[in-house]
Parts: sequence; C-alpha cells; structure tokens
Amino acid sequence: MKLLSRGRSCLMSSWRGLRENLLSLLLLFLLLIGVLSCRNADKEKALGPDLNNSMVKNLSFESNVGEDLITDWSKIVGWSGPDDGNSGIEKNPFYSPVDGKWYAFQRGNGDYIKQETECTISSGETYSLQLWARSINEPGNAAITAIEVKFFYDTTTILKKTVNLNPPQLKGVAANTPNDDGANVWIDGQYRHQFADVHMYQPIDYDPIEDPWLLVQDGYQDVQEKLGWAVGPVIAGKEKFIFGTRYRDDPANFFSSITMTKVISSDGPNYIFSDPVTILSHKGSEFPWVEDPHCYYDEETGRLWMAWGGGTCYVSELDPNDGKLINHPANSEFDVHGQGVHTPVATWPETKEGWCGDQWSKCWMEGAALYKYNGYWYFFASYGNLSKDYTIRYGRGDNPRGPFYDKDGVNLMSFDPKKNAYGNTILLGAEGEQLVPGHPHIWQENGKFYLGYDYRKKANEEMDYMGIRRLYWVDNWPTIYMPITLSFDADDFPNSIGKKLGISFRNAGDSASVMAVDLVTLNVKK
Repeated sequence: MKLLSRGRSCLMSSWRGLRENLLSLLLLFLLLIGVLSCRNADKEKALGPDLNNSMVKNLSFESNVGEDLITDWSKIVGWSGPDDGNSGIEKNPFYSPVDGKWYAFQRGNGDYIKQETECTISSGETYSLQLWARSINEPGNAAITAIEVKFFYDTTTILKKTVNLNPPQLKGVAANTPNDDGANVWIDGQYRHQFADVHMYQPIDYDPIEDPWLLVQDGYQDVQEKLGWAVGPVIAGKEKFIFGTRYRDDPANFFSSITMTKVISSDGPNYIFSDPVTILSHKGSEFPWVEDPHCYYDEETGRLWMAWGGGTCYVSELDPNDGKLINHPANSEFDVHGQGVHTPVATWPETKEGWCGDQWSKCWMEGAALYKYNGYWYFFASYGNLSKDYTIRYGRGDNPRGPFYDKDGVNLMSFDPKKNAYGNTILLGAEGEQLVPGHPHIWQENGKFYLGYDYRKKANEEMDYMGIRRLYWVDNWPTIYMPITLSFDADDFPNSIGKKLGISFRNAGDSASVMAVDLVTLNVKK
C-alpha cells in the first residue's frame, strides 16, 4: 500500500511538473505572439481601417482629455511630436475625421509626428502604411499643403514620399467659366458630360480632374433658359432626363416648380432636347420650396428617385420611362398629392424657439442629392446661405425615402439638444480658395468615385465654378480625406532587418498651411 501510494504520488508529482511546463510553454508562446504581433505569414491584411489588425497605437488620435484641442504630445497616447505649438490633435466636426472624433493637425514646414511600433523588421516581409489626410486651410488661404510620410528605424530613413493635399483645380473651360449649381455629370458612350449653366464634356479616356473640359455648342443653352436653374441630369435605363427649377419670388404670388426635358437624339457630344414640362409645383407659399431636383436611378430595382426642396428636403419617386411623378397625378401641385407621395427626409429650419443654424451654416438647406452605395442610401444637401456659409452635409439610411441618420445616429429630421442642431454630418466646407461648396453630385467610373460640386473663389462674389474631388468610403461612410500609402520590402533595405520599425509624417508644405491626418494603419505581408 505504501509502495502503491508512493508510486501514485510520484506519478501525480510528474504530471504536475509536466502540466506546469506546458503552461510555461503556452505563456511563452503567447508572449512571442504579442511581441511578433506585426507578423502575418498566411495572408496580406487589407489596407484601410482594419482596426482589429492595426499595429499602430491610437491609430485615430482619440483622447478622453476634457479639451477639444491638445498641442502637448506628452498627453497624446502612442505618438510623439514637436513641442512648438503648431501641431497636436483636435476634435472639430467641421473637418469630419474618417474615424472617431479626433484627428491630428499640423501647420506647414513642421517636424515629424512619429511612432516607433512594436514591429521588428524581418526578411521576406513587406510593410504597408496607410493614413488619411487633407488640407484644412482657412478660407482664402492658398498656401500649399503637402504631407510627407516616412518609414524609419533609429535615425535612418528607409523610404518616404510627399503628396499635395490642396483641393484640385479643374482645367480647360471649367477653370474660369461660371457654372452655377454643381458638377452634374453623366457618362454617355465615349463622352463624359456636365450640365449646369453650360454644357461641358470630355472624351471618356480623359481624367475628370487632370484633363481639360471642353464646351459643347449644341441646343442645351436654348432649352436651359426654359428649363431653369439648378439642373439635375440623370440617365435612367434607356432614357436621359435633365430637371430644372423655375420660380417666382413674389410674396403676393409666390410660385416654385420643377421642370424636365429629355434627350430625343444625340450625335457625339451634341444632344437635341424636348421642350421642358413641369412635373411638380407649388403656389402661394414657401412651404414647400419646390426646387433643386437631383435624381438617382437605382439599376438594381429599375426605380428612379428625386431629392428636392429648400428649408426642408423631400424624396419622391419618378417614372423612369417618362421622368414624371410615379402614378402620374393629374395636377403638378404639391398640395393635391396624396400622403406618402413626397417624403420629408432632412430639415435645417429657423425654429419658433429662435434656433437658426449652427456655428458654420445658417438655417437653410437646398441642393439635395441621393446616392446608393453598398446597400446603403445617402442623402446629401447644401446647408446654409449660398453666398456666405454653404456646407455639404449628409446622412445614411436603408431606404431612399429615409429615415437618414448622421454618424452619431441622429435623424436628419430631428433636433439633437446635445449638438444643438438637427442631425447632420459635414462632408465638405470652405477650404482655401474654394468657398461655400454646394450642390453635391456623386458618380462612379472605373472603380473610382467622384464628388462634383460648385464653389466660389472669393467671399461675396456671385460667380460659381465647377469643382470635382475624389470621394472615398470608410466603413460605408463617405469622406474627402485622401488615402496616402507607402510600402517597402525588407529585403530591399537589408540594414533595416532586425530593427524596430518607425512611422512618421509631417506637413512639408508652406508654413501658413494646415493639414489634418486620421486613421493610421500598418499592415504586413510575408
């Protein structure tokens, strides 16, 4: 019995020892996984906001400090920067960061903002950095804003590049030709067309931003006078429609309406149009303003939707075969249409309590637009006064008739006491030499998305010009921040192998410029 007990005791003692050794090995393995967290031998991690796989600390510069502006980098988790007061992090909804509430900022000609990661550079691996950046120059500030992005180890630069962040300036007739109410583009055959005050075009192999726009001398100018202003073109299946606005701003006899013409034949970039007809109207008051039509044709369902309105904006369904209201009411007057024909989806009104906008845009909205992306619907509009404080804002929903919600989950039709405003997320406001951006229009070609809009070059001028920027999507939200990428293969820089990888960026532009940076991610391919 004693021998047996002793044998059982020795066996148990051996098992306990083995178990302790296995636990030690497991802990050591987990420790190695943590240290080598930047490894991914099986597949490349996708560029972009892959928050779970990021190897960057505080990748979107978030902070729980009870301030909206921090310039002391010792208070900012994960990052270090120059102690000159010209850089830091900020929480400002006007510059609508890609992720979270905060973004990093820096004035031009600055020193590096940097982070030494936990990644040890290893042979056979490729390192890819992505961050999102934009210019945030004050209105009228034409200073060059440029971001320089760099990989480094110790004090040695591995690779760097510089990218201009200023808003693009269009070429050809678009550069100096007044063009009211947006960059309203459709693609038809071998040409890219834009309709507003004038009809411009490009051959389809031109880049819409980098190459010149040309002027079309067809019958559009004649029909546009009858169609009115604030036009919205759309191709709906086989049909091509252009909608416009006509109104009479007389308090005693007020009238506003939406008109429509269709293309009846074309020859290259030249079109022949039908006589315009009125499809929607309202008499006697400004409630509602029937104006600023913008249409979106849903190719998945074959349905055509129109966003329109002023003060409060609506969505209505049209017949894609003739461009008129669905079910063809006998009268175009808004007041006689049944409930549900026109759905209010967003508002920015002056209230009886005295609210009249926020710190960026006064109480008015117009220039609405719809877009569908990745199963979501997006409502955009021009908020504020067209000559003073226009901003382009938006919300997202699951249905073209809404409801639409901002990034904080507030309905665009609801007043939020915390924001002291109705629901909205800002996409674009005044920046540099592009003031009062408005009348958004979005289109896609060759896998790229574009935001068309109009803007003014100087304060209080009356001439609008056509603007176009690239538009990007992050977690199914639109942004005009630009993705900046930089990659290197470790074997191309053998002296870096075995070193800790550092990442950095700075504003290499003019000293008067200001840039914003958000959502920095680092990924590895072996």
